[in-house]
Amino acid sequence: MLLEVALAIPALVAVAIALTWAVSLGATYVRALDVAQSAARQVARGGVPGPAPGGFDTDVRVEAGLVTARVTTEVPAPVPLLRGITATVSADAVAAVESPWNGALP
Repeated sequence: MLLEVALAIPALVAVAIALTWAVSLGATYVRALDVAQSAARQVARGGVPGPAPGGFDTDVRVEAGLVTARVTTEVPAPVPLLRGITATVSADAVAAVESPWNGALP
């Protein structure tokens, strides 16, 4: 019985670490999506996107009346022993270029 417990505990710790990393990746994706949406809206309104929060790389393109913003970042493993392993998280957002008149007649 003690042997089974001794083998189960490291397995449970590994599962807990994997779940922690999965939640971290999900939270990072939500933040990246928010940054991408903000950058796309800013450029669509004729502005310049502000600096991205730490760790995020932003690429904004304007083509055929659409603004496409892609945000990427690297997320390291949550355990110092696995620091060489990273996952890339990216999010895309698209916004239509707004006219200066906002639909109103001059």
